[in-house]
Amino acid sequence: MKVIIVGRPNVGKSTLFNRIIKKRLSIVHDMPGVTRDVIESQAQWQGKSFTVMDTGGVIESGDYISQEVRKKVIQHLEKVDLILFVVDAKEGLTAQDQEIAKLLYPYKHKTILVVNKVDNKKSNLNAYDFYTLGFDEVYFVSAQHGKGVAELLDRIVRDIPSEEQISTAGGIKISFVGRPNVGKSSLVNAILGQERVIVSHIPGTTRDAVEIPFTYKGTSFILVDTAGVRRPSKVEYGVEFFSVGRSLKAIELSHVVCLVLDISEGVTRQDKRLAGLIERHYKGCVIVANKYDLVKVPKETVENIIRKELYFLDYAPVVVTSAIKGEGVSSILDEVLEVYSDYTKQHKTSFVNRAIQNILKEKPPPLYRGKEVKVYYSFQKSTAPPTVVVITNYVEGWKENYKRFFIRRLREELKLYKSPVRLELVQKEGGNEASKA
Repeated sequence: MKVIIVGRPNVGKSTLFNRIIKKRLSIVHDMPGVTRDVIESQAQWQGKSFTVMDTGGVIESGDYISQEVRKKVIQHLEKVDLILFVVDAKEGLTAQDQEIAKLLYPYKHKTILVVNKVDNKKSNLNAYDFYTLGFDEVYFVSAQHGKGVAELLDRIVRDIPSEEQISTAGGIKISFVGRPNVGKSSLVNAILGQERVIVSHIPGTTRDAVEIPFTYKGTSFILVDTAGVRRPSKVEYGVEFFSVGRSLKAIELSHVVCLVLDISEGVTRQDKRLAGLIERHYKGCVIVANKYDLVKVPKETVENIIRKELYFLDYAPVVVTSAIKGEGVSSILDEVLEVYSDYTKQHKTSFVNRAIQNILKEKPPPLYRGKEVKVYYSFQKSTAPPTVVVITNYVEGWKENYKRFFIRRLREELKLYKSPVRLELVQKEGGNEASKA
């Protein structure tokens, strides 16, 4: 794989190049135009090798050297696999950046926008302006200090095949939480004992957690729970384990949390407390209504009761089960797959902006101190959970009831029916703080 670094002069291209190859090969100086030739070197990350190329600063100029630098860069754009378009967060968006962006638009599918020099709050705010350039993949780094470079390298090597297949490194992490005696152990044993499920027992990295890898319908899973799950046939869940601290740890380790309820007892205060932890940590969730064999009402009635009591987990699907009879157990993993798909879904910036414009046309934010609350632009910052950043003029103008409406409609517009969405509001003018909803 070949990766080329491009950008206007003095944005930190050579500093990033040296950081990636882990040695000082390119000359770094505050004077623009130090790098003129294309410098090439090998780099390694996570056992994968690739070629990285440093280039001179691209500028619109009539002098011979500038024309030659620009010509060399253009010659390489077609041949490389990835383009790192580096910009300077301290200086902010410039006309030169916009010109280079136009040059790179034909290669947009393989261009990553790297916002460099993100070192303080001011540069952080400037950094969001670069989303207007229209590139879907954006990484914020400080090449000088190494901040964010590891994440960028993860992306660069993502599509490079490994020489060795990592046996149990990946998988959808799920955990079962709930009050004592709601049937968690029975559900875990039923899942791990199913046909088409292959299990191996590997201790986790923390003292009081164990990760159990298994596969279901060709998909890798990791069951996250305490050491009590080490032997599934002899699981005993004590009150101590189900303290809030232990439950919180299991929730934090998971992609998807299965909240198990004893539906014969209804939805209790502790159930709501655990559900609140799941919501506040923006975790994917499947609500498992267990012990259905003990009730005499239709499943629709069970789901209606849960929806009413746990209204804040409206994105979580409900599965009605009887672990003792083995009913509904396979549906849990089927729902986990769908939740995880939504939880890790990435949307293009253009799609996110269209979705938000649809919501604003339907119902704009209320006036703030008699003034219109505006949205300048927006983008999806990350996944797991899907996190959407909205640049606005008045963060304080977004009241809680409107944010709840906005998030609900945003999930619908982005077709994230079974995942939470985290909303981050960033002040464009007259403020320095970001607000998260």
